[in-house]
Amino acid sequence: MRLSALSPTLFPLILSLLSGCSHKEEPAQQQQPSMVRDYHQDAKPILDRYCNGCHSEGGIGHFSLASYSAAKTYSSLIKSQVDSGDMPPWPPAGESLPLRYSRQMAPQDKQILLDWVKDGAQEGDPNAKPRVVIAPPEVPQPPRADFKIDMGLTYQPNKKLSDDYRCFVIDPNPSGTGGMPEDAWVRAGIVKPGNDAIDHHVIVFVVPPANAAAVKKKDTDEAGPGYTCLGGPGTNNASFLIGWAPGGVGVRLPESDGMPVKKGSIFVMQVHYNVHNDNGKGDRTVAELEITKTPPQYLVYSLPFANPDQLKIPAGDADAVQYISVPVGLVIKQLKLPGNELTIQSVTPHMHLLGTQITTMVGNQPLVHIPKWKFHWQQSYLLQEPFVAKSDQILSLECHYNNSADNQPVIGGVKQTPRDVTWGEGTEDEMCLSFIGIRVPRQPTP
Repeated sequence: MRLSALSPTLFPLILSLLSGCSHKEEPAQQQQPSMVRDYHQDAKPILDRYCNGCHSEGGIGHFSLASYSAAKTYSSLIKSQVDSGDMPPWPPAGESLPLRYSRQMAPQDKQILLDWVKDGAQEGDPNAKPRVVIAPPEVPQPPRADFKIDMGLTYQPNKKLSDDYRCFVIDPNPSGTGGMPEDAWVRAGIVKPGNDAIDHHVIVFVVPPANAAAVKKKDTDEAGPGYTCLGGPGTNNASFLIGWAPGGVGVRLPESDGMPVKKGSIFVMQVHYNVHNDNGKGDRTVAELEITKTPPQYLVYSLPFANPDQLKIPAGDADAVQYISVPVGLVIKQLKLPGNELTIQSVTPHMHLLGTQITTMVGNQPLVHIPKWKFHWQQSYLLQEPFVAKSDQILSLECHYNNSADNQPVIGGVKQTPRDVTWGEGTEDEMCLSFIGIRVPRQPTP
């Protein structure tokens, strides 16, 4: 999928070495001193742009880079992480289609930061004007908080677990008939994690009226706040609404689009807690939704694309591959959509700890290609422009896994022994999954 071409242009260089032919020695050309990069003029604007959103006091980055002393302390780590491309976290590779809200560091900014470390990570003059001007990151306009999804309490994760998956039920109208009072459409939303140190990811689901009672029963049947929920809310027909993972910035749809929430629906907020990072402060995560009651021209849905029965990763296999494909025409038929096109707006890939790379494609075109999968850096990727897939094309998903002895997870302080791994909801299990965000005319609806 990678193409590279070198087209060097050679210019003749004529060197005259005429020793003794000149009676007058020409003065040597003065070499201009190279620019020494410093923190205030060069490094700080780049760190502010790409790093300090996470690496600040109390941030998800666990240590701050928001001062010179901190940046100096971690300068060697900055060099290794930036040079390798592991930071800032932006897993999609260049083969992917153009994506919104990219955190990928521009090549010129990367070089300046590396030069600063090479030059000794000097501070410079705090009053000097920055030489580097960095455009602010592209982020979606914050939603108007028409509705707040609130856990309603501070939850303390179960310390007996390494990963605590908890679902919290939120009824928009608990004192009335229950559920959303009337049909509505979500136009924008953002999740605000209550404790970045332990919040691994957050997903807000919409549960339709027919399944609301079953979800509420799960909540009341299990002691304590919420209920255990690996994978999802544990009921059929629940739809992905909005999510968060480290680095997440929320979502905003075009004015013509909306995610439907039917009258009588309730919400379930799933939070995956990384108990290893428990700081004793608990968590109270909220989500804010901008809602319109005017029916939009287009509806946006998130469709899971996977084949759980097919997934088999043999013990010891360093590059096990699962390939899933489906004709786009079949998807259109199953959703009862008009025409012969499927409009794709976003892609949300998902694997677990053994995953190494994942690619979602239509035909030969990668929508999102992640060559270095990182379990702790997951998010939904919004295409710069919607991609129109034709009915005669193939939608495919390719997942790679390393199940060798060298790549086993550490659970409870013990490195695991390779075993045959199949589909499962637990972290020690695996998935090959991609949520496909599609845009369809409001009538008819899937």
